[in-house]
Amino acid sequence: MQNLKKLKSIFTTAFSRSAAIILAASVLINIIAIPANAQSLYDLPAGTSISAKAAILVSLGATEKEDLALFELNADQKRSPAALVRLMVGITAIEIIREKGIDIKNTTGKYTMDAFNTIAGQNLATAGMTIGEEWTIKDLLSLSMIQTAADACATLAVTLGGTHSGFVAKMNEIARKIGCENTSFTNVSGIDNPSQYTTARDLYKIIRYGMNYPEFEPLFSPAQYTVKPVSGGKERTYPNTNDMLRSTTPYYYSPMAFGKTGFTDSAGRCLASVARDSGYEYLCIVMGVPNTDENGNTGVYFRDTRTLFKWAFNNFTYKVLLNKNQPITQLPVRLAWNRDSVTLIPEKSFAAIVINDLQPETVTKKIIRLKETADAPIEKGQVLGKVELYIQTDRKIGEVNLVAAESIERSQLLAVWAQIQSFLSSPWFYAGLGLLALMFIGYIILNFIHNRKLRRKRMKKLTRFR
Repeated sequence: MQNLKKLKSIFTTAFSRSAAIILAASVLINIIAIPANAQSLYDLPAGTSISAKAAILVSLGATEKEDLALFELNADQKRSPAALVRLMVGITAIEIIREKGIDIKNTTGKYTMDAFNTIAGQNLATAGMTIGEEWTIKDLLSLSMIQTAADACATLAVTLGGTHSGFVAKMNEIARKIGCENTSFTNVSGIDNPSQYTTARDLYKIIRYGMNYPEFEPLFSPAQYTVKPVSGGKERTYPNTNDMLRSTTPYYYSPMAFGKTGFTDSAGRCLASVARDSGYEYLCIVMGVPNTDENGNTGVYFRDTRTLFKWAFNNFTYKVLLNKNQPITQLPVRLAWNRDSVTLIPEKSFAAIVINDLQPETVTKKIIRLKETADAPIEKGQVLGKVELYIQTDRKIGEVNLVAAESIERSQLLAVWAQIQSFLSSPWFYAGLGLLALMFIGYIILNFIHNRKLRRKRMKKLTRFR
């Protein structure tokens, strides 16, 4: 009796369920099309502030998909990168070196008039190279990253790219490849140009991409670097412009792993860096920081960076918010005997960096089903939806797929009924009914006309015999 009732229910509700599925799919498409809100995930606590005009602080996970931006300030505002352009210079150099198989310790680059002309008359800081001075690619690359030595960087670009413009074109190509939507480069030195700009968010993407190369971080992390010219100059040592890496400065910060500074009058003071401590890793970018504070003190961008890093290290922790086998919801199931639903569980455990006092049960779970109902057979582990996790109601911190907790077999009898219901609710079925109705009506009309003619003939015959 129970199964007969189930068959009846399936037969009578087929059309309404089909309509519901179409509506749900339409709603899901609209949800996916809505862009994510760019607001900051967390606000700085009362009494804590920074002077930067743009900034981003990101918790770095094992992969980029697990990264989480904790704090944002005008992160998508286009700004001059100043010497932060060297982050992309370093990546571009690494890719060219790898593509061409260049031995950076033995291959050299010479400071020529072509290199000189790309930086001449722009009042840029240099390493004091003289025309004809020759360095190894390793020295050119390393010094270009820890210093704002425009002569070394221009020589590197011309040597590896053939021309300055060719090297810059490669930089822009890589920027597009990694999804930098608000970035454009015109030079390697960092001098201001209306067509040279980037954002804090794009700089995060650039650094994150560069970290895929083992040789990227060591370019920026030395406290100082010694250059040994192959010809035309003498050995000299240069300090890293990032004072947070040098223990002899008042801005030294021991968790600092690597970073790059930048400055022009238009860009302000800028610093992009990564810090690690106690198993946690954060990336911080500050841009547009004033040269001095209201008291005339310098190093404001170092203090801003320290403020954000210390806030992250002291106030956030890694917590498991969903367990792999934790039941999340039920999904209605069709075409199975004695089973009306399947339990959905997370495909994997989900953990994220969250504020220390956050309780997992306060996290809002938004469930999105791929369908309003699922048809058997269903395999254990089959993806049937996802759950999005939010804090403070509207601030998304991640998502994970929802999968079937068990397998469910299909009933062949119910499957046949489903095919019948599908046919009975299809346009072809109604078109057939309409055609039959028209044929029936046509038959009646023709039959009526035929009978009318017969009656007329009979009446004529009767009239003759009277």
